[in-house]
Amino acid sequence: MRVRNLLLTVLALALAVPGLVACDQEVEVAPPSASHDTSDQRADLAQDALDRLGRALEGGTREQAVEVAAEPSRRLLADVYDNAADLRIDDLSLRYVADSGQLDGSQESEAGAGSWRASVQLAYRYAGLDQSPANLETSVVFAPEASGARIVSFGGAGARAPLWLTDRLSVVRTGRTLVAVSGDAGRYPGLVTEARRQVRRTLPDWQGSLLVEVPASRAGLDDMLQAQPGQYDNIAAVTTTADGSLAPHAPVRVFVNPEVFGRLKTRGAQVVMSHEATHVATGATFASMPTWLLEGFADVVALADAGVPVPVAARQILRRIRTDGLPDGLPTSQDLDPTADSLGATYEEAWLACRFLAQEYGTSRLVRFYRAVSNGTPTAEAFGSVLGTTQREFVTRWRADLASLAGVGG
Repeated sequence: MRVRNLLLTVLALALAVPGLVACDQEVEVAPPSASHDTSDQRADLAQDALDRLGRALEGGTREQAVEVAAEPSRRLLADVYDNAADLRIDDLSLRYVADSGQLDGSQESEAGAGSWRASVQLAYRYAGLDQSPANLETSVVFAPEASGARIVSFGGAGARAPLWLTDRLSVVRTGRTLVAVSGDAGRYPGLVTEARRQVRRTLPDWQGSLLVEVPASRAGLDDMLQAQPGQYDNIAAVTTTADGSLAPHAPVRVFVNPEVFGRLKTRGAQVVMSHEATHVATGATFASMPTWLLEGFADVVALADAGVPVPVAARQILRRIRTDGLPDGLPTSQDLDPTADSLGATYEEAWLACRFLAQEYGTSRLVRFYRAVSNGTPTAEAFGSVLGTTQREFVTRWRADLASLAGVGG
């Protein structure tokens, strides 16, 4: 993301008129009037407010944070301070980038006369858990006051907005897990602890951390991820970086869609959380591999001890096979896009492919196959080098297994 620095340029003016010397002719030359660059003035005032907030959040007091708030936003800045303390925000940087647009009439009425929106470059990390800071551009609304600019709100206008800047959170933290939830933490800490335990049964060498953030609504999830409306309507949770980048060591989070996840019973919720924890453990965010393997492997791990019978766990895909016939091949990335139709059935199809692979070759070889592809081995090559077969032969045998499970002819 390119960031433009704001520069205040001082221009030196020279008066050059042939045959005329001002001092000799006693001619008064008025100096140029001072520039009144409102944008630059606002930038200076806003950066001062950001600096004051940063100092308050890193070693300052709650009162100092609240002093940076516009009058209607004092509660918000108090919450931000408390969140930063609970999350152990470290390496914090807040840098004004540029005005990003005037507020419309209703927004200005709410924020105050003369308020404006600006882009701000934000960096932060959770001390003790994140290796490197998240770096992102967010949106901040400022209000002018006699003593300088004040902060009205964070996020909005389609900008990415970290949850800790927008809502008061319940934070539950252990040595290797962190759960941050808008409102009451509820069942999430238990699900996260169990997810990490389940993943380590299949991947015992995983020593990493599992961080989960839960907004109050799906719209809040969209704001956190800078997502298009509807992109995650059918997704219970998604694993990605905190800043949306693929930069090495960018901090990874599991972001929950509470409107879908909240409808799940305990067993289903645990499967989803363990699935996402598998993505975290395997670095799936940064991996380049077929989506069927990425998602199917995560479900193999998540369902290993869930006690869900195959006819129940694969109900949608088996129904589709009985209606439409067997798939011609492994599901594609387009088939598994979050906005695709019948997504649940296709996820089950990917799981059945990886389940069959583990059934035929053993879970340890499934793990080796997954890691080989994740490390760059072409999938077709990994079928031969790790499993001693071809992808075509595997698909033929897998389709026969699907036919048996669905009770149809192969």
